[in-house]
Amino acid sequence: MPHHYKRPEKHLVEPGDTVVVKVGASECMMHLGLVGKLLPVRILENGYGQLLCLDDGRPDGMPGPLSWISSFYKDDQGWYGTEVYEIGVGRTVTHTTGRFYVYVEGKQLYGVQSLRFEEMRDAAREMHTRDIPSAEVRFVENSRSLPIWWSRSVVVPLDTEIREHVNRTYRDTWIDIPTHFNLFAGRYHSQGVSA
Repeated sequence: MPHHYKRPEKHLVEPGDTVVVKVGASECMMHLGLVGKLLPVRILENGYGQLLCLDDGRPDGMPGPLSWISSFYKDDQGWYGTEVYEIGVGRTVTHTTGRFYVYVEGKQLYGVQSLRFEEMRDAAREMHTRDIPSAEVRFVENSRSLPIWWSRSVVVPLDTEIREHVNRTYRDTWIDIPTHFNLFAGRYHSQGVSA
């Protein structure tokens, strides 16, 4: 049976992104004992990256060339990695996977969370009427590769189309966002269902 070579997937990165990478076997990474580990890296300008500490998200050591950290390359589209496991992770106090949160000015509002998108959408819209235009809904989930206090989030537009399935006892809803197709967006039980 012939062996078929699979080209590594190409993940474009830009300054400001935080990604999870598999650390490569450069001399620098071997010296630090990090080869083969999954670690968060903040992408900096001019082909540099900053490893981040798993415990508190602070910079770990000095910035270094992306090519020293992992399998990063540059082409006419910009810098990209072939050992990127997640994009958009960050350290947060959120320990619950798969919830919708309201953020204001890029910061999560304490206690404003739900498994139901519609509840958080309505809360953000209500804040807009109180002259808080930066209120937005984000879907947040824990990292698949890092400890539970690392997560990734994606902004969910307030006008996102909601699909539903209704029966006598409940209404289930789903939405589509760039990172999640057919994302479950909440169950509403009989007292809230108007069939």
